[in-house]
Amino acid sequence: MASYVVAAALSAVWCGAAIWLGPRLGFVDHPERSELTAHRRPAVPLGGVGIYLGVIAGSVVGDDWSVPLVVAGGLILVLGLADDRFGLSPITRLIVQGMAAVIVVASLGSGLWWSVFAVILILVSVNALNLYDGLDGLAGLSGAVSALGLAVLSSNRGLGVETPLILSAALGGFLIFNWHPARVFLGNSGAYLVGLLLVSQILEVSEESVADTLVVSAVLGVFLLDLIVSIIRRIMAGGHLFAGDRNHLYDQLRGRGASVPAVALTSAAAQAAFVVVGVILDQAVTIYVALLVMVSLLIVVVALLGRAGFITPRST
Repeated sequence: MASYVVAAALSAVWCGAAIWLGPRLGFVDHPERSELTAHRRPAVPLGGVGIYLGVIAGSVVGDDWSVPLVVAGGLILVLGLADDRFGLSPITRLIVQGMAAVIVVASLGSGLWWSVFAVILILVSVNALNLYDGLDGLAGLSGAVSALGLAVLSSNRGLGVETPLILSAALGGFLIFNWHPARVFLGNSGAYLVGLLLVSQILEVSEESVADTLVVSAVLGVFLLDLIVSIIRRIMAGGHLFAGDRNHLYDQLRGRGASVPAVALTSAAAQAAFVVVGVILDQAVTIYVALLVMVSLLIVVVALLGRAGFITPRST
């Protein structure tokens, strides 16, 4: 219990201090300077630092910390901070993200093909989570649900639950200052970090097979769903595949009249549904049957979103 309290408290204390510290270090996101920003007032993109400090401190208190994860997390955090402050090229971001991913995967000592898949999953997930960090409370709350889901899966498989619970506690401390109207948000640094930490735990929980890792990845539900829908929408629109826009699922919910807190809570509920399905399938059927059911459900969900008009390209 002490490890969770320390993680939440340190994360919250840092985020509170960041409100004062951020502007003095040049870390302020001004809504009027970017059409891709959903914040309605200036906010500080330093939440990731608090989460990193909280997770590390909580892990030390709980005597359950990993040197490779500390190094990889620190590397990707610094990358995100530099990107938030100065702006980095996509290739620079991808190279450093790849380095962090290799550090994590190499520490697991697995086979070549699964290792390659694991690195790709980390790269996809850190960027998917970054794309999803578009509204107050959105990515943080859904990320906390994912971490709790990983704790359940870990427990069901006879593994330790300390790490995912520490992450969820750190995210809880962050959400105190990230809830609408937010004063602190994840920024690229925090989004990259949370994505890395979630996938690192997925790799720890899975049985080092691609099929099993994909089943456990159900806990990433809304992050990957939004990425898939965004890719389909951009292909249909004939635009640049990696160009930013304001047509994400959460943007469209806002456009249909939902409040910012309502969108964040809806996202968390959807994430919880993905987690529940993943946990049930993990316990009830074989890995390959579970994967087949999950893929089928994903296709149905994407089709339903299409019918509801969430995939139809529209101008930004």
